[in-house]
Amino acid sequence: MASLAGQHIEEMADIRLTRKRKIVSICSLASCGLFLYHTIEQALAAHLSIALLNGAFALLSLVVFAYLQRSGKGLNADLILSAILLLGAMPMIFHTTPNPDRLLWLFPILSAVILINRFKIGLLLNLLFCLTVCLTLLVSHPAQGYPIQTAYSLVIALIFTSLICHAFAFYHYRLISYVHSLYLEGIEDLAYTDKLTGLANRWSFESWAKEKLKDIDATPTTCITALIFIDIDNFKTINDNYGHDVGDKVLQHFARRLKNNIRNKDRRTDKHDYSIARFAGDEFVLMLYDVKSRQDLDNILKRIIALYRTGYQANERIQGLTLSLGAAIYGQDAVELSELTRCADKAMYKAKHAGKNRFAYYNEDEQKRFSNPLETYQTASMSNVSPLIPRQRPSKH
Repeated sequence: MASLAGQHIEEMADIRLTRKRKIVSICSLASCGLFLYHTIEQALAAHLSIALLNGAFALLSLVVFAYLQRSGKGLNADLILSAILLLGAMPMIFHTTPNPDRLLWLFPILSAVILINRFKIGLLLNLLFCLTVCLTLLVSHPAQGYPIQTAYSLVIALIFTSLICHAFAFYHYRLISYVHSLYLEGIEDLAYTDKLTGLANRWSFESWAKEKLKDIDATPTTCITALIFIDIDNFKTINDNYGHDVGDKVLQHFARRLKNNIRNKDRRTDKHDYSIARFAGDEFVLMLYDVKSRQDLDNILKRIIALYRTGYQANERIQGLTLSLGAAIYGQDAVELSELTRCADKAMYKAKHAGKNRFAYYNEDEQKRFSNPLETYQTASMSNVSPLIPRQRPSKH
């Protein structure tokens, strides 16, 4: 589940930052190697001042890499590395000893400056760099000992390399902008929520729940965390007798009431989470966390059982809808999400076999805690929940 692309949609929305950090990290290491090579080359040629200068650029490139690894975001690291690369290219251009082979290193430097920056900034830096190189080669080539044909060839090759890199950078920029616009238009909802009910889907619930359990493990507490499996009793009969349209409305109606009556916000961040989900068909799942006591957990489960006992139904032809719930306690019944889900599912089937319209705990010591809410719970007011508008449909006999 962790490898699925949909889990990273939020990361994709900010992929420019992720892409930049990775590319700048690679280019900083590559530039460090480049300048180290030139340091050794110039030292062997007895050009000590230029060797020291290249050594300084190599060290600065390594500092940029370390900064990226340490800070994570690496703000302005692209501009800093661009400055290092462009300044490091100057001795290659203005070196007193003519050497056309040295100018070949301008091509990877140019490509790196374009790729590590945002499109417009890369375009501006590239124009300045190409202008400097072209003027230097075409105007002062006799003084530097370059044949005119060599100077023209280098300039043309540099321009074509620049165009190719900019074409790639432009279309990649367009792609990233498109992905970002999709995110802003609600692609996250399409990937993370169930289309019919608007609740989280199984995919997003499991991804969220795994991270939530890690957080709970990292901050030990006496509060209870429980996974609850919910099944609408006799739902297949509803589909068979009234049709799938009515069945869908029953699911939508229940999803709304469940969301309105169960907390689905993190108390610390006040942000909506994916703790309530449609698992499959008529099965729903929710994770309850920060529950103070077992009595509080019992009361929450009773409140869920009572959602359909408030004087109206999803369709006036359907009466007596009931729920069966299974509860598994994290840390007591299981410590892995997959095992916790299995335990809650088994507990739900125990509740069904005990007569439905009740909840059951997974733990064998809790079998006596089968609960029939008709005897133990007075339903609370549901005035804040809007009923589903009934639609007449002829019954099937």
